[in-house]
Formats: sequence, C-alpha cells, structure tokens
Amino acid sequence: MKKYKTACAIIINDAGAILLTKRAREPFKGRWAIISGIGESKKGIMPEIGIVEEVRCDLSTNSFRGEYIFSIPIEGDQMTDEAMVFLGKVNENELLPNPNFSLGYKWVFPDKKEEFENLAFEHSKIIKKYLESP
Repeated sequence: MKKYKTACAIIINDAGAILLTKRAREPFKGRWAIISGIGESKKGIMPEIGIVEEVRCDLSTNSFRGEYIFSIPIEGDQMTDEAMVFLGKVNENELLPNPNFSLGYKWVFPDKKEEFENLAFEHSKIIKKYLESP
C-alpha cells in the first residue's frame, strides 16, 4: 500500500502560544491536536502547499503562512510514514472552526507542557521536538 506524507502545522501567535484544535471526526474525535492531514498528499499536492489547505479546512482561514522546520518518522500507520512539520502564523481575527473538522480551538503557552500530553496522532511527539529545538 502506498504511504503518504502527513503535513502538520504548528501555529503560533505573537505571544508565543501554540494553537490546538479539538478534532471533530475520527480518528481521535474529541481529542486536541495540531492541524494535520494527508488528504492533499493523496491528491499529489506537495505538503508545503497542502498544509495551507488543511488549515483553511479546519479554521476557515486562508491566512496561514508557514515554513518547513522538520520531519519525524511515523511507525505503525497504514497511511503515512512521515510527518512534515511547518511553523507559521494565522490572522487570529479570521479563525472560525469548521464543525466538520474542528470542534474548537485554544491557544496554549509552551510552559503548560501538560496541555501537550496525550494529543492525537504523533502530535505530542511533534510539539515536544519543537519545544526542545534551539
């Protein structure tokens, strides 16, 4: 079976807080996560372009601007073998969760490490790596 790249967005605001969204669908429905997806990758769209669409779908904004910061391997997943992570910002005044994908969002400051435990998918691992980066 072909595996696809997962595009992930670590979205920060001017105060340094990280955006988490509450998933509206399975897998991990109701759990907090960063925005991510493989849907665009399945269509042949490069992750750096696809992540903009993932953010638009979840939060109804076209304002995401990010840059690639790192990748992590994904083990034991039938659909993906790598998560490509992009760091960026959005226009906070435009955020409107799409109820098909997101039940809401919250901004979490990096010192609230307990908020980043038990996130959906490999997102806790991604946030940990981001917070430990120089």
